[in-house]
Amino acid sequence: MIRSMMKYGVLATGFLFLSSFQQSRKEELSFNTSDSCLQQTFNWAKATALSYVGASTDPVGPWYEASLPQREAFCMRDVSHQCSGAGILGLDKENFNLLAKFAQNISESKDWCTYWEINRYDQPAPIDYRNDKEFWYNLNANFDVLDACYRTYLWTGDQRYINDKAFLTFYEKTMTAYMERWQLQADKIMDRPRFMNSPVPFNAEDNYHKCRGLASYVENFEGLTVSADLLAAIYRGCISYSELLQLKGDAKAANRYIAMAENYATLLEEKWWDDSSQSYHTFFTGSKEFHKGEGETFILWFGIAKDAARIRATLAHLLSKDWNVENLSYFAKILYSYAYNQEAYRHLITLPTMERSEYPEVSYSVIDGIVAGMAGIQADASKKQIRTLSRLTKETEWIDLQHLPVMQGSISVRHDQTHKTTFKSHINQSIRWKAVFPGLHTSISCNGKPQPAIIETDLLGNIYSYVELEVVPEMQVIAICE
Repeated sequence: MIRSMMKYGVLATGFLFLSSFQQSRKEELSFNTSDSCLQQTFNWAKATALSYVGASTDPVGPWYEASLPQREAFCMRDVSHQCSGAGILGLDKENFNLLAKFAQNISESKDWCTYWEINRYDQPAPIDYRNDKEFWYNLNANFDVLDACYRTYLWTGDQRYINDKAFLTFYEKTMTAYMERWQLQADKIMDRPRFMNSPVPFNAEDNYHKCRGLASYVENFEGLTVSADLLAAIYRGCISYSELLQLKGDAKAANRYIAMAENYATLLEEKWWDDSSQSYHTFFTGSKEFHKGEGETFILWFGIAKDAARIRATLAHLLSKDWNVENLSYFAKILYSYAYNQEAYRHLITLPTMERSEYPEVSYSVIDGIVAGMAGIQADASKKQIRTLSRLTKETEWIDLQHLPVMQGSISVRHDQTHKTTFKSHINQSIRWKAVFPGLHTSISCNGKPQPAIIETDLLGNIYSYVELEVVPEMQVIAICE
């Protein structure tokens, strides 16, 4: 995550490349709001994100930049983060191609790693790769990409993510051979050595030797063998793989990976929580010592923490410190997910003005933060369900999304503060709309007809009320909480 701009060879011009393909792209998604600041934020994010879309005629195929600007490349961590925003912008071809490139290139010769970064010429980026024995790699990445594939399936309903042989091989090898080769099992991970599967002879001064299997997304902490962000990534990989196995009808294996996920959650809570500072340790070194630094963000991003008091303490700690723009790009969606709506809004609208806001992750995460975070729009293609939840604050009277690409069609959603949602489906099949509202309500009016509300509570004890309705194509429903 933290590598110098010089290492990446960033051009000083700040030029964002535009292709004829991108300029001619039909942009159906529109966003309007009463909030001029939010409108400007969305407009900036959309234009900036699309400016990173490359030509589909490039050797690599449809793609977008997911690395430092001007690298003309995409790396595993950034694609895993950007794919949700990309899907919102209709970049389904690009998402599939990028994720498929990572899946297709997993190999035993790389110790079940794939290519950390691939460029527009369909080659492993030379800045990160010399050969199959000498390359840069962060061990979190396989699990992150696996989860990204599952999330992208839920949003699109594209069956290739659950049936394509290359994807299935990537999932299976990641959760078996990769785990074993890098000693990532829950009962062995705390004893893993600092360097594993290293080139022979080993050169500790060569980044392609000592960074071939980094145990964290934090790349500047010397001596670590395990990190909190690695545990969190493995946990999420187990959960997502379990869901994929359920979709394939293998309930027994799915349950086994749910149990495996809980082993990592238990390990984090029992070994990594520091009562004295009321915070999680984030690094563990070869000398068997805990340390603190970056990494808490991923504990929340991957959802491994379940204790409400510890989640609140972690949120408070994250909000109390200054972070680099990569970390901050995660904040809005995380904060919205825990109903820290005011703090989320503040981070969302300040991201475009921050130093290094040109980093591609930023604009894609702003799009994701507005749609999935503020508008609370989630899709589950396996259930043909779309969930909405307004998280608007006092600054925003209403937001209106028209023709949001999802589930191989689109939807239109308008939120008026947090009490009224207008929903219309342009998907060519009936879907289930889960209309959620904050607070305790006895009923929700749907096109003027009261429906009994169902109550649910999140990890932090926040209460929500919802109804679930069948919505046919081009049907509009107005839901108002009573």
